[in-house]
Amino acid sequence: MTNSDPLDALEAVIRSRRGGDASASYVAALFEKGRAKIAQKVGEEAVETAIAAVQGDRAALKGEAADLLFHLIVLLVDAGLRLDDVRAELARREGLSGLVEKAARTAPPPPAPVEPPPPAAVPLPLGQDEGAPTAAPLQSGSAETGRPRPLPSATGGF
Repeated sequence: MTNSDPLDALEAVIRSRRGGDASASYVAALFEKGRAKIAQKVGEEAVETAIAAVQGDRAALKGEAADLLFHLIVLLVDAGLRLDDVRAELARREGLSGLVEKAARTAPPPPAPVEPPPPAAVPLPLGQDEGAPTAAPLQSGSAETGRPRPLPSATGGF
């Protein structure tokens, strides 16, 4: 059986070369170098594709786009994905507004509720420990001793 889609055919060849002899196959060498190197190649090819597009060089753009697709398929295979997975994702997005779909992917999570700050601690008078009993409030000093006098309590009397 022959495959009429060149991208499917390319994916099949890439899959068949995984684990192959790195000295005989560029694809096998990429797999051997690992995902970071494969991703780097995808990035390089993406930049080269963009440059060709900006320069208006249609022939270079076709070639760079082919290189980009090739390296992207290598990356997908390395990640355990198939072109059909990408096709399914594109089909899922069909009919969605691009702006709405992108916003759903990039929307930041809602902010966490803000807890009110704890009540401010009332500073204790100098020399007083938190658990120590407090003395009665003082009135101005008595004429006889010059020492402060306790204020009368609410129940009356001194």
